[in-house]
Amino acid sequence: MDDLSIFPNSTSINQNGHLAIAGHDLVDLANQYGTPLYLYDAATVRAQIDRLHRLFKRYYPGEALLAYASKAYLSFQFAKKLAKYGVGLDVVSLGEIHIAQTAGFQPSVVHLHGNNKSEAELQAALDWAIQAIVVDNLEELELLEQMASHSQKRVRIWLRITPDLSVDTHPHIQTAHLDSKFGLHLENGEADEALQRSLSSPWLELSGIHAHLGSQIFDTEPYRLAIERLCEFAAKNNYIPAEISPGGGWGVRYTPEDPDDDPEQWVRTVSGAMQEAAIRHDWPYPRLVLEPGRWLIARAGIAIYRVGNQKTTPAQTHLVAIDGGLADNPRVALYQARYIAKVVERAAEPATQTVRIVGKFCESGDVLIPQVNLPPLQRGDHLAIPASGAYQLSMASNYNYAARPTVLWLEQGQIEILQQREQPDQSSWLVYSEGKH
Repeated sequence: MDDLSIFPNSTSINQNGHLAIAGHDLVDLANQYGTPLYLYDAATVRAQIDRLHRLFKRYYPGEALLAYASKAYLSFQFAKKLAKYGVGLDVVSLGEIHIAQTAGFQPSVVHLHGNNKSEAELQAALDWAIQAIVVDNLEELELLEQMASHSQKRVRIWLRITPDLSVDTHPHIQTAHLDSKFGLHLENGEADEALQRSLSSPWLELSGIHAHLGSQIFDTEPYRLAIERLCEFAAKNNYIPAEISPGGGWGVRYTPEDPDDDPEQWVRTVSGAMQEAAIRHDWPYPRLVLEPGRWLIARAGIAIYRVGNQKTTPAQTHLVAIDGGLADNPRVALYQARYIAKVVERAAEPATQTVRIVGKFCESGDVLIPQVNLPPLQRGDHLAIPASGAYQLSMASNYNYAARPTVLWLEQGQIEILQQREQPDQSSWLVYSEGKH
């Protein structure tokens, strides 16, 4: 693979030897907007969405929907763009529901997920009449039925079924195993109970069943098994689902050595498994819903940092400190995530030294890249970290009262601000807020 194979589609090296995205020199952007700085390439986002739409048309004869998993990254301006691209939205909180409403999403393509939804979240979803509230447990099912009865509104639901499958990914992002906190398990009979209660309730409209296996999955077999188990579960209970979702979770490449992440085998497998099950059980084809998050936006995003101090430890490790780290990207500390880097100013220069990229925060675990080969660096250089579009900004914090960074949307000849950098000197900044009783 070439050096830019995991960078956004429109990445290039310009005549100055600088990295550029959509024709915009990243040195200029860093100087103008400051660092840390996050960038999204519009062309990559659109290409990823279009790729999945075309694959569904090729492999699935029934209706299909892409529902973006908004936990990967969501802001109001970003949501406004997605709403125009023909995708649905998975939400898990009042904040995400509000963004979906105000950004232009139709309730008919919105799903509410979560293992412990508040009454306020359930009521907001019920009032907006979203496509489905994805019920996670028996207590929630009972609560939702009571709320629907009180509101005199019939509510559309899915059941989240835990198919008791393990997948080859980090333990923290496995979600369908026997001891998972998520969903109604098949093993102990609660899934059967939930389905029968849903079908017998005058206030619940069971429109589909759902599973989610985890994230960063490159093997299609668990998806085939999940659909098979969902359909066997439905057939056993004499239920014909109008909608089925095996979730999302298809993996992305964070380094050039990672497996190919093209989703064709994923879509082909889930489409084929769904067709086989429908034929076997003599069902009409249900609407097949995939929930990509990371795969849609990870490659589209890039993080830019400014190089600060450097030093060599007695263990002969060359440390390069940057002006971000744990606060804007906790994934390394949480999941031992792996990244690569390129020097923005000298993108084509060969690497001649091995360094460790460390953040500026007060934690020894604030290491962005434990070992990477780069050209010689100097203070003020900028590092570009690709595949930064998912689960960095959405998990960012104000640790050490760091300000969350500016986020830009890049098109050829056009720059839009998706998210303004927080400003500690403004009265709205958290540290200056006065407590009120």
